[in-house]
Amino acid sequence: MRTSHLLASLPLLLAPVVVAGCADPDGASANDDELTSVEGVEHTIDFDGFVDVTPGASDDAVKAAIHRELKSSLGALRERGVGVADRDGQRNLAAAELARQTLDVVDGAGAVVGAVERIRFHYHDVALVDRDRLPGGPIDLTLLYGDYVARAGELIAICSDDPGAEADSLWYHFSPGRTSCKNAIRGEQSAIDADQEHLAIAGQISARDRDRRFLATRATLTRSVAAPDRYPEYDQLWGFAGDPARTKLVVYAFTGVDADEADPHDNGLVEFLRQQRTLRGKLPGLQVVETSPQAWLLDFWIDGQKLTGVTWDDVERWVIDGTGWPAAVGSDAGKRAALLGQVVANFSERWIVWQRPVLVTRDGATRAMTLEIRTFYGWEDGSPEARLHARWRYLEAFWHADVFSYTGHSHFGHGPLEPWTYSGDNFPSRYQVMLVNSCLSFNYYDEDFLAMHPGGSAQLDVVVNGLAAYWRGMGQASGSYIASLVDGGDHSWRDVLTSMRVDLPWQAAYDPMRAVNGELDNTYTPTAPIELR
Repeated sequence: MRTSHLLASLPLLLAPVVVAGCADPDGASANDDELTSVEGVEHTIDFDGFVDVTPGASDDAVKAAIHRELKSSLGALRERGVGVADRDGQRNLAAAELARQTLDVVDGAGAVVGAVERIRFHYHDVALVDRDRLPGGPIDLTLLYGDYVARAGELIAICSDDPGAEADSLWYHFSPGRTSCKNAIRGEQSAIDADQEHLAIAGQISARDRDRRFLATRATLTRSVAAPDRYPEYDQLWGFAGDPARTKLVVYAFTGVDADEADPHDNGLVEFLRQQRTLRGKLPGLQVVETSPQAWLLDFWIDGQKLTGVTWDDVERWVIDGTGWPAAVGSDAGKRAALLGQVVANFSERWIVWQRPVLVTRDGATRAMTLEIRTFYGWEDGSPEARLHARWRYLEAFWHADVFSYTGHSHFGHGPLEPWTYSGDNFPSRYQVMLVNSCLSFNYYDEDFLAMHPGGSAQLDVVVNGLAAYWRGMGQASGSYIASLVDGGDHSWRDVLTSMRVDLPWQAAYDPMRAVNGELDNTYTPTAPIELR
């Protein structure tokens, strides 16, 4: 499990451009915080930065400025295939020593027009780096500087990967590698450097420096020792260790709405049914035993007549593939829309509980168990009511689940899954596995849940994404995660992650740099394997 990452103050330098770190990028650091990943390679990351504040500003104001600047590193690093662990820089900020240097601000005529306090800082963290984009040395890194939300109208046009991005999400969409942004960064720094040449007195900066929009630095990435192969604690999941009285292995699998629950083409519904298709394919014998609110999921009506013989395969084809329409529907667009509307009504905002009885054998002992998978698709944010109901569902799952899965939006780490809104009292003292299949979940979730769980990493493994994740295929990935944990195949964590890769039209074996945290102290080995029938 990863350790905390502290921010130390640096000697105060007058140069406005931060000097690169000096760690050996090719050397491997030996530590106890290794992660298991197939697509990502764990590193430590170090870089320097500074902020300017009004003289006399409070320490909280200084930390807010550092936090805002560090937040933009998520977008800049994402562009380079790098994800970092420290959510909002909080662990770095907690130990910051805020040594201040007062600098006079000089205008183009040489007159002193004000003053700022400059606070330099060093950032140290754990990073995952895309295996296909490993650096050969320190990497150039540009951060957004100052109140970039107030400047968003100007910056989004030149430095965002989404021209429709909102001001308060510019940090996520910040793409300094765009040509227009690179030109702006280069032009601004050249002007600042030219002004600096005319300042002969130490302790002065130019007005351009004070008003900068960007801060260019360099980040050093030091490769960590690769994690050894570890396995989920299958003996505890199936009751051969831990609680021998258990008779169920319980999975909770949630899928959130992308944009519009009423739209049958919403990515959330498509991926919910893709997850269902994956589970049924990999775990034959699953049957629906409960719906809440109650519904006959395969009952559909066209022109007042009930469609006969509808199967799970049919529903999945209609929504995922847009094929396999009943004869009573044919190519009629209105009837297709009516049918898909019924799919939305049947499968949204409803618990669907699947079960499969199994006999599980290990080392000569056989146990009769029930595999139960409780699925839910619906709103989990977007209104106070939706958020509250989602929170209630997650509280139920945290307590009862052996395997937890969430697929959907990260909400920049501030949705109803936000770890800081839960506590250790919401979790049982037993082994559990958690997946948060959403954008940049490596930065938002795993460390906090591991810290709050009663058993820490000894009783919790968390799977997260180091990079942004495409909606397409997310349901298949989540379904494969669940199936690999409960199919009796004794898959290593590396095998589980490999099974979650998906082939997309534009990329084979797509993997948003998933990683497992909390797995290093697992003790299960397949020496006495689990067998399922």
